[in-house]
Amino acid sequence: MPTLSIGNCRQLSSALLSLMHEFRHEVFVKRLKWSLPASDGVERDQYDTASARYVVLTDDTDRITACARLLPTTESYMLPDLFPQLLGGVDTPRAWNIWELSRFATSVRETGEGRILALSKPTLDFLDQVLECAQRHNIRRLIFVTSIGVERLMLRAGVPAHRIGPPALVDGQLTVALFIEVEKEKAVAPAPAHLSLDLSHADAAGVAA
Repeated sequence: MPTLSIGNCRQLSSALLSLMHEFRHEVFVKRLKWSLPASDGVERDQYDTASARYVVLTDDTDRITACARLLPTTESYMLPDLFPQLLGGVDTPRAWNIWELSRFATSVRETGEGRILALSKPTLDFLDQVLECAQRHNIRRLIFVTSIGVERLMLRAGVPAHRIGPPALVDGQLTVALFIEVEKEKAVAPAPAHLSLDLSHADAAGVAA
């Protein structure tokens, strides 16, 4: 049975954290070929601090199938540090109830046609779990940096997201920073039957760093 684990680096087991960093390396470094800090088959960066909160989903064999990182905007976080152009001149969001969602990654699988799918409903279900976690911690908004292609898919799927600033090119890809509203009701609508959404695919990257 799938298990959802939520906590910081002191609350989660070292074994689970190691598996999560290996999973991130598999997704972001090996599969997507992002240029990220990585060594010995793990991916971690300067934002993996004691302040980060992790949401990790494992299956009944203890294999990680999805993970996400939440960073408080009252401390250093990715949007203003790495992508200030996406703010469009507005003030940097800094509030105790606004956090940044980054390193959102989910398992992908091959279809019979050989086309890589994202998790459609499983991906949206995991995003919903992340939003429910945020709600339980009194977070009102999440900041999310993504491609405009993923933005369109998120809006079609009913994710309550809107732009912080206009899109800008990041590493040759048109990218945008979004606010995702953490609502009291269920935040993510069921995915249409035809919709396949992979927030960790190369041209649909969840976070561009």
